[in-house]
Amino acid sequence: MKIELSETPVSEALEKLSWQVLEDHLADTALTPQDVDKLVGLVRRSEVLVLKRLNTKKQMNRDKFLEQVAIHLDGEGYPKQAELVRSHAVRLNEIDGVYQSILGLLAKTAAAALSPELRVSALLDRSNREYTDLLKQMYENSTAGGVLDLGKVTIRGEGGKEFSPEGAHELLLTTLASTLGMEAHIHGWYDDTGVLVLPPLPTPTDQDRFAVGSVQMLAAAWRHWQFSERRHRYLDAPLDRKEDLDSAWAEHGVKRLWDSRPSDDYLELYNYVANARLAERLRQHWATVLADSRYEKEVSGTDSEVNLLPNQAISLQEIHGATALSQLLSGEIADDQSEYAGLTLAEWVRGYSVLQDVADKALQPRDPKRLTIGFSNAELLELLQRLGLQGGKAQVFIEHATYRKASRDLFDQPLIKLQDGGYLLLAISAATSSIPNIILSTLGMLEVNLDGRGKRFEKSMIALLGKHGIKAKNIICDREGETYDYDVAFVWGDYLFLFECKSRGLAGGDPVRAYFFSLGIRKVVKQVSRLAEGLKRYPDILSTYMPEAVGKQVVHCVVNSLPYATFTDQDTFHFADEGGIARFFQQSEIGPRGFSLGAGFSAIDPASVVLFLWDGDKPTPEDFLRHLRTPFQVINVVSHLKLMPVQIPVGEDEALQVVDFLPTNWTVDSQREAARQAGYRTGGDPAPAVPPT
Repeated sequence: MKIELSETPVSEALEKLSWQVLEDHLADTALTPQDVDKLVGLVRRSEVLVLKRLNTKKQMNRDKFLEQVAIHLDGEGYPKQAELVRSHAVRLNEIDGVYQSILGLLAKTAAAALSPELRVSALLDRSNREYTDLLKQMYENSTAGGVLDLGKVTIRGEGGKEFSPEGAHELLLTTLASTLGMEAHIHGWYDDTGVLVLPPLPTPTDQDRFAVGSVQMLAAAWRHWQFSERRHRYLDAPLDRKEDLDSAWAEHGVKRLWDSRPSDDYLELYNYVANARLAERLRQHWATVLADSRYEKEVSGTDSEVNLLPNQAISLQEIHGATALSQLLSGEIADDQSEYAGLTLAEWVRGYSVLQDVADKALQPRDPKRLTIGFSNAELLELLQRLGLQGGKAQVFIEHATYRKASRDLFDQPLIKLQDGGYLLLAISAATSSIPNIILSTLGMLEVNLDGRGKRFEKSMIALLGKHGIKAKNIICDREGETYDYDVAFVWGDYLFLFECKSRGLAGGDPVRAYFFSLGIRKVVKQVSRLAEGLKRYPDILSTYMPEAVGKQVVHCVVNSLPYATFTDQDTFHFADEGGIARFFQQSEIGPRGFSLGAGFSAIDPASVVLFLWDGDKPTPEDFLRHLRTPFQVINVVSHLKLMPVQIPVGEDEALQVVDFLPTNWTVDSQREAARQAGYRTGGDPAPAVPPT
């Protein structure tokens, strides 16, 4: 009996480069076109086939293995897929060559004479100093003129050049993480579980700190190349090698250029927009916490024993983290006793809040020497246990917060393990982390599915609609042995709206996670398609459970608890999110609001209104359909983005150009114009809306 292709034996064959293992499995497989596409996809996305360090023997075995795969596909009548495998083998050698070229450049730097331990120590020290300088620039910029302009996302540094402080901070940490990754790959600092374990670090000198400047640049090159080749392998994004270059490149000694650009299916764009919206939503929520004087009275500090929420909180940041996460996941996390990777959500929040509190206190004197904080394992356990992570929970959290090969960045895992069993806490990553964001990101890395909270989300959406006079309900029924579950159903005007509610983490900026996020999107589209087909096949579902919906136009919408939404056509499945839907019903006017610590956010000044979500005094289903097709929250981000190339050397005469999204400054007028182009009625000097494209 022939079976479907299974990922497990394929992964085993790739890991061992064993054609025999794969051949045995293929012999038992029907090898349909879908199986062949799956096999080629697993080959393209395999991390074990990427050889970042020179290993001639393994490279030869890999090439031989892939050629055997191609020969087999040729023999089975799949010449196109066989050619894809052969071309991927060529591309893998090119990918390896760039990694090894970067390591070759590293070997020629002044820092190469330093021990790897000293290089890491010097780079840690240098990064701490650069971050304190960045904080100084940010403070001087934010206090200049006494006015804070939230539309300005860049500041002016030395020499008058504008840059993004958030981008500079992120680059500082990703460069540090890339350096750790490079050194760990070369010197075997990863343990059997993938955790990075640092040897003892010597004290660097000023000369050492200066020398590792070149290491920073090469670590940035490593990071950009890893992003680019994974973007290519996982998302099928362009990665072109160009040799016919403009003379300007030759002036810089560049003969070959790798060009990496976003994939053309908008997946990267919508992931970027979702991350930007989540960050903005968390900033707004932080402002509401600061404005509420009651929260300050609930803070217990960290000097004595502190129970978990909802009984006690150690900081305002913890209150923000818990309340924001509760909003994002549609239910009070302190009431949820379910464990996610061994911890309740309240324990996750407490653990990161403790690290953030320690880091924030170290950062306050602005002394770079205090920003790398050492703990023995016993000291860290005692601290976390005293502050609410009882028994073995403290050790579970430590393991999850420790940097490893699979970590997305040092924001999520700010602890670095030492060979003596102790840990380093990096204040430049832990002090300013967004606790809800890093918990969602870490749970994503650990492949923890939050869909178990889905029923809470369904109930919250039904309650939200009911608050605005719309009666919604859940429909579950069986037909011919199959179950059809319509999470949220309601009639409004001439339409039947059917919501499929999803509570899942976002992909962040990582191509690997973006790929798996896209698989989730495909799965839910298939699920909604099945539900839509069910209504056509069994029309009695509506006549039985919602007779008022019979004859109405059906609108299917996937509603995410986190801010993931897309532009859609009128007659397709829509992708929206709870935050955007809640804002639609709250108030028609969209515009900037003032903020003060005492009063919080002010009302929207009628003179500064950007747009109206409703065409009349009350929301209509047609207004809502426009929101689903062209959510302004997405319009606002997309219309203030540009594609920005970053060039960096990756070899003696070879460079990489990475084209990625970059936010631009916005004004009320620029927002109004974007809204008008999308078909909304705008404020200020009203211009007629134009039909959306």
